[in-house]
Amino acid sequence: MINSSRRKNSALLIMIILCLSACNSLSNRQYAERWSMYRHIQRVAVFVQRFPVYLQMQGANRLGEDFIEDRTIFVGPWEPAEQINPRAVDVSDIDDELMGKIIVRALEKKGYQPFFADFTTFGSKAMDVGGIMTRYRIVDPSVEAFLFCFYSPTLYFADVQATPSDHAQRSYSLGEVVQLLNPGGSSVIWAGPRAARAPGQAISHAFIYVSMTFFTARDWRPLWKVADSHVGGRVRVALTRCPPAPTEKNYPADAGVIKRLMCQNLACRLRHLIPDAF
Repeated sequence: MINSSRRKNSALLIMIILCLSACNSLSNRQYAERWSMYRHIQRVAVFVQRFPVYLQMQGANRLGEDFIEDRTIFVGPWEPAEQINPRAVDVSDIDDELMGKIIVRALEKKGYQPFFADFTTFGSKAMDVGGIMTRYRIVDPSVEAFLFCFYSPTLYFADVQATPSDHAQRSYSLGEVVQLLNPGGSSVIWAGPRAARAPGQAISHAFIYVSMTFFTARDWRPLWKVADSHVGGRVRVALTRCPPAPTEKNYPADAGVIKRLMCQNLACRLRHLIPDAF
């Protein structure tokens, strides 16, 4: 009797395993069919270009104004921005090297083999995305995709009167921001309430804006795009809110905390925006 019960349990267990395997196979097949455009994409060349809040390129007045296309000027002469938020300053602590590391790490976690690429060796004063991809494939024919990214690390003063007068001409370090708002101090107030109700000597926000497009190297087809807060293409996971979330409380933050929050927020957004490698 006991042996009969064991045989029944064993048979039931085998049936469950077979059913799970079949379901998993069906799920994988549907997944493969839906995301077939990502097949065989591993090596990704990452290009980043700082887009300061106080500058603009010809035909690109604002970072998130449009998606990056193959005809987009990625390297070109800069000129003063026509408009700038009166409370905004560009944060110099977030540079190309750090941005490259954040994006490369995010791609690695998704299963890609990314590397930070250098386009400055091409020696051209003005170059569009298509031109960069063409030249880079000659240098490295094994590349399978390109990720182009404009980024703009921006901090907002709570009080427009506290914003430095030359914020439309240069970038500021977070250490400088702290000293401007709290001379001799080591931290500033990061205001939770809206700027209109925030303490005068405080910051209201610090954020890394990004515009990115992921191209296949074979035919330059864009698989997904991000232009500031706009997303185009087929992104697999819905973008969710990433910390720090809005709050009604004010809290002190030194330069290290502000930088860490800015970077962690971007890493969180990238986790939701970048699809898994196939």
